[in-house]
Amino acid sequence: MTGFDDIDDDDLSPAELASRTEALRVTVAAIAASPCRRCGGPLCGHAALLAVLFGCKDAPRCPDCLASEHREPKSAMVARAGEWIRRKDCFRHVWHEASLREHGNAAAAPSCLGAPTLASRPSPTLAAPTDAPPLPPAPVATYDAGDLGCGDLVFELRGKLREIGAGEVLRVLARDPAAPVDLPAWCGLTGHTLVRAAHPEYHVQRKST
Repeated sequence: MTGFDDIDDDDLSPAELASRTEALRVTVAAIAASPCRRCGGPLCGHAALLAVLFGCKDAPRCPDCLASEHREPKSAMVARAGEWIRRKDCFRHVWHEASLREHGNAAAAPSCLGAPTLASRPSPTLAAPTDAPPLPPAPVATYDAGDLGCGDLVFELRGKLREIGAGEVLRVLARDPAAPVDLPAWCGLTGHTLVRAAHPEYHVQRKST
């Protein structure tokens, strides 16, 4: 994402954090104006933020479709994402803004992510893809990160991506339990594209610039 990187919020000055939050707010607003790329359903602010978090802001998917692609219950996916969001001030602030705007209460649990509000949305298993992006290329290299945690993992991954060309794909093996949330989030923040996520295997496409 333009204007974002993997710097911890604790390392940012108040002005830098405000700029980072505003950039995220603008990105989320733009995504929320688009439909889900897979099923065509509408995207609320929370869904748009999840699309950024899971590295698919350029082809956003609704929470149902994201959960289907990650092969896990939506409730579990949203809960894991929430744990990461709570640790990032800019993401937490934009999440609370979406709750206030859409539900009138910044602390409210987002009912837009619950089953009752999704009844009118086309089933992701039945709906045909809408304007689906082309298939990514096959990986050109593999990086086995073992059990490295997020900080060490993304530091090493950043170097490995510099060894391949723009647009090429790196196969990453990451066995850390937090990888299913941390890797998509890092890709969303840095502009790289996570084209496959089936723990412990991830395919990361290096950004073009």
